[in-house]
Amino acid sequence: MMAAILSLAGTTHERGNRTPMSGETTTPVAPLLLGRDLMLAGSRLRDAVGRRAQREFGITALQGDMLLLLAARGSMFSTELASTCGVNASTVTHAVDAGIERGLMKRTRNDNDRRLVDIGLTPAGKRMAERVRALIADVARAALEGVGAPHLMVLAESLAQVSKNLDRD
Repeated sequence: MMAAILSLAGTTHERGNRTPMSGETTTPVAPLLLGRDLMLAGSRLRDAVGRRAQREFGITALQGDMLLLLAARGSMFSTELASTCGVNASTVTHAVDAGIERGLMKRTRNDNDRRLVDIGLTPAGKRMAERVRALIADVARAALEGVGAPHLMVLAESLAQVSKNLDRD
């Protein structure tokens, strides 16, 4: 796998060291190509999940993300949801409004600070979060079709390390 990535980048790989091919500068191209491929794969997976969630459940990818977060954490403030989902507060407000309209989410005044509002799930929202979780697993299974078990283990470990590295920022 690494040899294929490096050959795409026009390099050879010897004992863990990148060796430039004739006429090539020492600029590391393989990480750029792999980074692009990671971003593209993530985007395609998210798009596939979003399309199915919209078609099957009538919710957006963002609403699906929010349902999963709230199911895992219990409740969150709008600002926490926005930050975690990578969107602005206004976008979260609209998504929460739609979730409340559908009976999936609820707003509750915070007991410790009445100025704050907790966003949580209704029982229907918890059920929908389970359906979204199953949908993601189904899309991931289809996306990983043809990838052997040994490669899946390496992929899982590698992606965990990539996530850990990115969390350092």
